[in-house]
Amino acid sequence: MKTSKTAFIALLGAIMGQCVQQAAFCREIDLTSKWNDKIALENPHKGWYQHYFDNHINRYLAAKDSDLLEFPGMDHLYLRLSWAYLEPQEGQFNWQVIDKVIDKWTAKGLKISFRISCRETSTDRIEQQYATPKWVVEAGAKGEFWYKGKKTGPEGPWEPVYDDPVYLEKLENFLKAFAARYDGKPWLRYVDIGSIGDWGEGHTSSGSRTRYGYEQRKVHVDLYCKYFTKTQIVTSDDFVYTIEDLDDREKIHRYMLSKGITYRDDSILVNYYIGAYPDTFTVRSPEWFADVWRNKPTVLELEHYGGVRRLGNWTGKPDSSLAKYGKGKSGADFMRGAMEILHATYIGFHGYADVWLAENPELTIELLNRCGYWLFPHSVTVPDTLRPGRSYKMRLTWENRGVAPVYHPYILKVRMAGPKTADFEFEAGCQRWMPDPPQTVYPESYKLEVPPNLPPGTYALKIKLYSTEEARDVLLALDPELLDAERFYTVTSIVISAKQR
Repeated sequence: MKTSKTAFIALLGAIMGQCVQQAAFCREIDLTSKWNDKIALENPHKGWYQHYFDNHINRYLAAKDSDLLEFPGMDHLYLRLSWAYLEPQEGQFNWQVIDKVIDKWTAKGLKISFRISCRETSTDRIEQQYATPKWVVEAGAKGEFWYKGKKTGPEGPWEPVYDDPVYLEKLENFLKAFAARYDGKPWLRYVDIGSIGDWGEGHTSSGSRTRYGYEQRKVHVDLYCKYFTKTQIVTSDDFVYTIEDLDDREKIHRYMLSKGITYRDDSILVNYYIGAYPDTFTVRSPEWFADVWRNKPTVLELEHYGGVRRLGNWTGKPDSSLAKYGKGKSGADFMRGAMEILHATYIGFHGYADVWLAENPELTIELLNRCGYWLFPHSVTVPDTLRPGRSYKMRLTWENRGVAPVYHPYILKVRMAGPKTADFEFEAGCQRWMPDPPQTVYPESYKLEVPPNLPPGTYALKIKLYSTEEARDVLLALDPELLDAERFYTVTSIVISAKQR
């Protein structure tokens, strides 16, 4: 009889336990009525970037700090500058050129990314004409003066032979020193492979138009991977596309995937591309981005905004390429479409931030929210009444309406605020919240261990996501009126009952 009675009690306990678990999900609070998809959400690991040094020491600098600091969702400065500025003599480095920018803007909360180029097309400064430093030429590196397929003579921009042994030796020494100084810095978003091609884009269309294949490009990939072991490496899709042999294209693409390298598209709304690739919004190689975006962030770069406007391709002026081939779409539509195809986490343009924002204030916020992740909590499920010393499941249902995943782990912070305060932290599970298929929701359960000494009363239940890596809150697409002074969202109220004796 004892055994039978014990079994009965155990069975009864199991049934009651199931009932308690079911009761823990008895009240679902709908949060959809509290959504706000119009406000700018400035969040970590996503957003706008500004070309600051745009293949020239003087290009696209901000007239005043507020041009960048008040730009919604400005995440980082993209420093595109030639090697010659940083190593004017062999082994003598002028890091101050970029350090003064880094020190100033990282202190104000912005991040940094790099492309160090080895070939520019302007000649107004020695560092432009010889983007690969002149001392490399004098050391015996092979190269010629080229511009748009023609040799120019010594007045033109110099282009190295990108597989020349002397060039590669000096380049490796520079990359070793560059990475030793900057690799893995907490403010460094990514570094581009910039050592082949015009402006570091991987092609030579404005220079010799020499084709470089798999083996030659692999050397450059390996150099960056050898020294940048802690930083995301990015390359232009041109780096792959300009390989003539299709098998070698696929081979270098697969090789870079194996190394964890991701892509940027530098050609959105380039005039030629509007006619050539209108159905993909000037994205030429969507298949390569399709292979990386689920695991690595991708980057969108709009053509020089001033040039786009001048050619009539922003508004679709009569006789513009956009009017001819754009099927009634605007430049903004092309940028939206390109961002969707690329699944871009970081978005930018060549140009001045204040000019862009003055002309595109609503689009700036729209694209900021859609790039990367954009998180909407649908509901929270929690009991009306909780007892001290007991465990309960709280369930939150999430949707990611951005174009990309959350690539970094975030913490869910839960707070019960009433007669006393109880705080909880959980792994949010956010890296599982994929943006496709659209409208997919992700239920996540979190175990609340109610402190045994929590006094009875009515408590506000509050939540927020938090990036420990960046020490920043992750804002949600909820009404900002729900935010308290510590940027918790109040989602409902609960009752803590008196502790049973």
